[in-house]
Amino acid sequence: MATDNKINGCGACSGWLRWVRPPHHEFFQKECALHDELYNMGGSESDRKKADFALFQDMVAHSLEYFKGRKAGSQVWFVTLAYLYYKAVRLFGKSQFNYK
Repeated sequence: MATDNKINGCGACSGWLRWVRPPHHEFFQKECALHDELYNMGGSESDRKKADFALFQDMVAHSLEYFKGRKAGSQVWFVTLAYLYYKAVRLFGKSQFNYK
């Protein structure tokens, strides 16, 4: 079973990428921590896809709510970042998922 030491928020847990943090990682800390928990719970490839899409949905919801009534450009920028985070976990997150 996976342990809590893999809950690090946004960014890789191991390898040289563990020192790299994506843009605005503090803003998405809660969403990334939940995603880490889902990866630790693990399951099938279908569960991984659901976890990754949930990350994207949570990030978009947070961005739209936080920037509601503010400059539209901020919403667009952070929703775009959410999409890039989603693509990154789809491309590079497989080795961190707890497959059962």
